[in-house]
Amino acid sequence: MTRKKDKAKDPVKVNLYLDTRRKKDNGSYPVKIRVYDTSTKKARLYTTDFDLSEKDFNKIFFPEKGQRFKKEETDIKEDLEELKNHYSNKVKLLNSFTFEAFEKSLSITSGELLNAFYHYESYIQELRDYKRISTASSYELSMKALKAYLKDKTGKEPKKLLFQNITVKFLNDFELWMTEKNEKSLTTVGIYLRGLRVIFNSAIESKAIDRDIYPFGSKRYEIPASTNTKKAFDSNELQTLFQAKAETKEQEKAKDFWFFSFVCNGMNMKDILHLKWKNLNNGQIEFVREKTKRTKKANSKPIQVPLTDFAKSFIEKYGITTQNPNGFVFPILSENDNAEKQHLAKLNFIRYVNQHIKKLAKANGLNENISTYWARHSFATTAVRKKASLEFVSEALGHSDLKTTKNYFAGFEDKTKKEILEDITDFMRK
Repeated sequence: MTRKKDKAKDPVKVNLYLDTRRKKDNGSYPVKIRVYDTSTKKARLYTTDFDLSEKDFNKIFFPEKGQRFKKEETDIKEDLEELKNHYSNKVKLLNSFTFEAFEKSLSITSGELLNAFYHYESYIQELRDYKRISTASSYELSMKALKAYLKDKTGKEPKKLLFQNITVKFLNDFELWMTEKNEKSLTTVGIYLRGLRVIFNSAIESKAIDRDIYPFGSKRYEIPASTNTKKAFDSNELQTLFQAKAETKEQEKAKDFWFFSFVCNGMNMKDILHLKWKNLNNGQIEFVREKTKRTKKANSKPIQVPLTDFAKSFIEKYGITTQNPNGFVFPILSENDNAEKQHLAKLNFIRYVNQHIKKLAKANGLNENISTYWARHSFATTAVRKKASLEFVSEALGHSDLKTTKNYFAGFEDKTKKEILEDITDFMRK
């Protein structure tokens, strides 16, 4: 009688979970135990020996009224319920719940806790719970690259990657495999291995592994830094693009969104798509970057962007006419979609803009490698060329400190650097 009441108060929830992210060859998916800590809003998945199709999973655990079961199905249900209860009892025995204490109680330390892939999957699930889909996808790509490397090396689909085997030699070999055999850039290698480094540090922090085996850092393996120069159009190129006549409606729309990003302090396309009508007030846009919105740091302060005539006419042209304060300004995302669908919609729209702005640029003799990101960097470059202070650019871009902005500046083209240096040393030539 008190069961429902106790369950509602339980800060840790244990459920059976069908992991539909990776379908097996026979069409089934792994059944896992999902443990969710409501106090920290973090979840972890634990493997079982069972695989089920979506149809069978729903039939067994969400049966219709009067549903009959085969003996095999009844056995599966009983076994999984018993396993779930085992996990629930382990949770109840802990005076104060932490995943580390819980996992030690399950005696996982010799298995999953030493497996980097387990930590990847747990962290990816945590990111998805927080609706940080883009970041979760980045870690999935990192893990997939490591799995592909191990499969190529051993000829088998890898189930685990022990932290103790991630040595300096392992990382150097992975880098070589990525750059030579797969023709990936060092920038890509850096992105993947920074993800692995986060996983490594997390495992150390949770005391799953010892710091002595940490392979990153000075005199160990140093993750390659990006050497790609960030591109930006100069004033003449910006004028050419702005005055360029679009050959199609798609090019016109891509051009409009690109320049809206430019005039709005180089606003990231993701932030543009997330704008809501309540962000528009008193002749300006005020918003918090999606990138920092979910952090608990004080740097998640609002960015204020004055609305220019171009920005106002753009919003009139593309904005939703029903101006619901909590509704999106532009009809790309839907409030009814979950985080996964919204993420896919954002990716598709950014691809759309990039595809058509490239065609427009090429048709007008401009660099066809242009992308939505170039609008952001073109804004920063132009602002500095127009004698804007580093502090202004930092605030306009929404950077948390000047160091980030300086790193941004370090990516400017040599031509830009030379022009700025000539401007600030002109007194030497007088």
